[in-house]
Amino acid sequence: MNPFDHIKNLHTKKRTWNDFNDEEKKSFNVFIINKGLSMNPDYLGIVNMVQNFTGLNQVISPKEVFNIYFNLLPNKFRFYKWIKGAKSKKDKEKAEYLAMHFKVSTREAYDYLDILDKKTINSIIKNYKNEPQRKAI
Repeated sequence: MNPFDHIKNLHTKKRTWNDFNDEEKKSFNVFIINKGLSMNPDYLGIVNMVQNFTGLNQVISPKEVFNIYFNLLPNKFRFYKWIKGAKSKKDKEKAEYLAMHFKVSTREAYDYLDILDKKTINSIIKNYKNEPQRKAI
């Protein structure tokens, strides 16, 4: 069972913890379940309460977490989209030229790509492309 199946089961209440086999019990990842349930703004209070007793503290077991959610969550299931990080298209070659120019890491050079305007970036790159003995990137 994947975490989304567990979340759906918590809402539909078709199977209890005792109905699961050992493999399904091990697949109940409390962190991922908390994260999945927290996508619903109505559940933030419940998830925050449960989360305080899990993780590093590990005061309650996954079975107890399952039973808390099983009893507290409503029967109506509504899918909430998983929030993903924004994907940014990084121009590696430009970042490497800027890293060479400003003598910083490539990681920092990506910040320069966001800060500097295109005209400045292109003029810096043009200087390095015209240079016959370019340093190794």
